[in-house]
Amino acid sequence: MNKWIISLLLLLALAACGPSANAPTPTTEQPARATPTTDSSLQPGSNNTSGQGNQTSYPSLPPTPTPYPDDYPAPPPPPTPVNPYPGTDAGGTETVWILHPLGQQCADTSTYKYPNQQEARADLTAAGINVLQMETEELMVCQACDCPTSTHYRAEISSADLNKALALGWTAE
Repeated sequence: MNKWIISLLLLLALAACGPSANAPTPTTEQPARATPTTDSSLQPGSNNTSGQGNQTSYPSLPPTPTPYPDDYPAPPPPPTPVNPYPGTDAGGTETVWILHPLGQQCADTSTYKYPNQQEARADLTAAGINVLQMETEELMVCQACDCPTSTHYRAEISSADLNKALALGWTAE
C-alpha cells in the first residue's frame, strides 16, 4: 500500500514539474525597437507623427529665464551659514572641551579649587585661555571618598590653549 502512495506522489511531482504543453518555444530574434537614431520621427527638429502625445520635437536648449522687471523687489539675502564644522570656532581653529571636577568626595567644601563656575572661568581667563562656552555637568562617578564629585565644570576652548588648561589641572574630554 505504501509503495502505491509513494509512486503516485512521485508521478504527481514529475507531472507538476514537467514542461507545459502550451508553453511557447523561446526565439532568439529580438523585436525591432524604435530608437532616436533609427526612427526619423524621434530625430530633433522633426514632427512627431506617431501619435505619442502632442510633443512635436525635442527641445534644443533649456528655456532662458525671463529677467525681473525694474520695479520688482530684490530677493532676500541668503541666511547666515551655520558653522558646518561644530568642532571649530568661528575663526576656523579647532576647539576642545575640558573638564574639572568640583572637588573630591568626603572632602571639606573649603578645599575645592573652584567653588563656582565663575571662578573656574576667571582662572582660565587669567591663564590666557579664551573660554568659548562654559557649563556645569553632572557625571557618573564612583561612590568612594577618593573619587571626584559628580559635579564637573566643562569648558570649550581653542585646541591651541589645551596645554595651558592641562597645566591648571583640567582634563581633555
